[in-house]
Amino acid sequence: MPRHVPRCLAALALLGAAMTAATGCVVACPAIGYISTVLVDVSAVPEAVELQFCVENECSPAPGDEPTSRSNAFEAVPQDDAIWSLALDMYTPQIIEIRLFDAEGALIHESEQEISWTHSGGQCPGPSTAEPVKLEP
Repeated sequence: MPRHVPRCLAALALLGAAMTAATGCVVACPAIGYISTVLVDVSAVPEAVELQFCVENECSPAPGDEPTSRSNAFEAVPQDDAIWSLALDMYTPQIIEIRLFDAEGALIHESEQEISWTHSGGQCPGPSTAEPVKLEP
């Protein structure tokens, strides 16, 4: 093989790498997870003591249910004064179904809520936030 062929191949490889980096085709995102959250105000339904939410038929645990590996992606945590924080493991769905339960575990409210997410900046995905949702009876 002539001496100039390896040099030409090396030059092409370097040029290709430089062009890929310059066009942004190579992005090294960290291999970590993130949690996107939205707050839900349930004060309009004062008898609500438990909250379950679902995204595309995947739900957080219902009252009395043990969490499963599938439901662990979603968590509803009570905050102050009828506010719940919904944590979605790397999800940002446009529609969330919310179910409220009373002290006996009876379903007292069910609704679909549209969520408008604000995504973190940059080329890598990351946690997103949303405006709080206020449920209406």
